[in-house]
Amino acid sequence: MNKMWLVAKEVYRKNVKSWAFFWMIAGPIVMGLVILAIGYFIYLDQSSSSVGNVGIVSENTEVNQLIAAIEDENNYQFDLNEKQAEEALFSEEIDGYLVIQGENAEVNAKFYRHNSGKNIATYSIEEVLSEYRIQKQAEAFNLNQEEVNQLKDSAVDIETIRIKSNDDGDVTEVSENDPVTAAKIGVAYVVCFVVFMFIMNYVSIVSQEIAAEKGSKIMEIILSSISATQHFLGKLIGVGLVILTQLVIYGIIGVIISYVSGLLLAQFFVNSSESMETIQAGSQAMSESFDPSIISDYIAQAKPVILYGILFAVIGIAIYSILAAFLGSLVSKTEDVNKMITPITLLAIAGFYIALYGMQSPNSAIVRLGSYFPLFTPFIMPFRLANDTVATSEIWLSVITAIIFLALSVWLSIMFYKSNVLVYSEKGLIGTFKQSIAIWKNERKSAK
Repeated sequence: MNKMWLVAKEVYRKNVKSWAFFWMIAGPIVMGLVILAIGYFIYLDQSSSSVGNVGIVSENTEVNQLIAAIEDENNYQFDLNEKQAEEALFSEEIDGYLVIQGENAEVNAKFYRHNSGKNIATYSIEEVLSEYRIQKQAEAFNLNQEEVNQLKDSAVDIETIRIKSNDDGDVTEVSENDPVTAAKIGVAYVVCFVVFMFIMNYVSIVSQEIAAEKGSKIMEIILSSISATQHFLGKLIGVGLVILTQLVIYGIIGVIISYVSGLLLAQFFVNSSESMETIQAGSQAMSESFDPSIISDYIAQAKPVILYGILFAVIGIAIYSILAAFLGSLVSKTEDVNKMITPITLLAIAGFYIALYGMQSPNSAIVRLGSYFPLFTPFIMPFRLANDTVATSEIWLSVITAIIFLALSVWLSIMFYKSNVLVYSEKGLIGTFKQSIAIWKNERKSAK
């Protein structure tokens, strides 16, 4: 045991002190910051490119007054005819012009802009013109304002309700617009991306750790002082501790970011008396109409998805790590590791995309069957959980199946590692695997 932990300690120390580990920690953070920055600049660009100088070509004084009363960032110009507006557009004096024709309920409009110019948002104008047409139609039918309002509110919104029953026959109705469902799906997304990220990062590391000494032809010396099983498990434990360290670091960073964000927001609101008054007014209104126990209820409903999500994430990372270690034991040179682990990498990608499909179609046959396949379970099952399309018995069936598969993978990996750790072959994945099976069978016969 001491030798096994010595191997684990060495693997852990080597990886944690490497620049690769630093970039595995910093990479997702930098990527997140880059995505936020890109999103922010896109937002600024869209905000600036959707407003500008707009010419209004209309002889309808009432419509012009309504448009002039719009409170947006556009600058409306009403002293142009259509020819003048077109010339102003090409000379870049305006960013677009609206031609309004017709009277009363027959009013219609066309907006012209240069193909390479700003994409001016016309939602406010459309709303004003729609209100104007409705009002004129109401006047033609001699409707009063109350009747007009009733017509506006006559649209039918269909709310989808999911009905489910438990083993006791109790029926529960849940709206698809329920915020708890959105929170559950968010948790499923996080679990899916975390599992995928760690698999992509650590599959190569695990396989290279297993193949490192074998590629350097010093395994004979190592195995003279430690058994193959202890060496194999020591490597796995060391990489597992590296994964745990990364998770702990992310947890600490998350707590720090939450704390600092809270301080910054508090300072911002303290420095803004207007914002404080707004918050106080909003808080008072919420306290009069909002029951705080609802938050506790939401957390309680989302808690199973979080706990099961953590369980599936741990199992998924463990399964792929074991398989990566097994495939790493088949190579003779570390240069061949990436080629050898390609199959499980492709399986992880397939599971990831099936899971994303499962978010929209959780009852699809491929999603239901895939959730019981151990290599896909960590990706798919959290989304089925989030959508409440799987019973507790089915959840534990998938967990037990995945754990059995994990235990079988560990056992087979150890057996094959002992058999082929000193075998150097250039036959590729299938050829090396066949050779390993033959060696394993011969060793079992010899042992008997």
